[in-house]
Amino acid sequence: MVKDGKAITTVEAYVQAYYNRLTDSKTADRLYLDLSQLKDAFNHADAAEGEKPNLDLAVKYLAPETLLFLEGLQDNLDNEGILASVKAFNELYENKKVFVNVKLTSAVPLTAEQKTRIMDKMEKRIGEATFFVKEVVDPSVMGGVRLESENHYFDNTIATKLKEMKRHILKD
Repeated sequence: MVKDGKAITTVEAYVQAYYNRLTDSKTADRLYLDLSQLKDAFNHADAAEGEKPNLDLAVKYLAPETLLFLEGLQDNLDNEGILASVKAFNELYENKKVFVNVKLTSAVPLTAEQKTRIMDKMEKRIGEATFFVKEVVDPSVMGGVRLESENHYFDNTIATKLKEMKRHILKD
């Protein structure tokens, strides 16, 4: 049975949304590995001989994150839906070669628009990447934002500016 284009589009939309909500690169890496193993289970089954993939064995070793991902497929949790989701996820993963875990600290929760604007500026500075953003609300920063990653640090908070002013005044 071949799925219609609408069902495949639904699977692809789900995968895109799930990928965009991932919180860190380690989770993306794990999902990629697990889904690749799942794909291998399908590829090793000889459909011409009527052989079915050994999903019991494949699923036994999947990470909880991968199982949650697969649960979200709901009505599309058949062989074709699983393969379409694996293909869609792998395409997203393989097209973004740089993964950046970012800690975004602000005094108050940011709107989606504010986060998008901030991350767009970050992308301009470091190049195209997949950002996994962990948002932290810390009232002690008073205002502004601080971005921290493995290789980048940007602090435009009021607390830091006040500390710099104090240090400059005491220095003179």
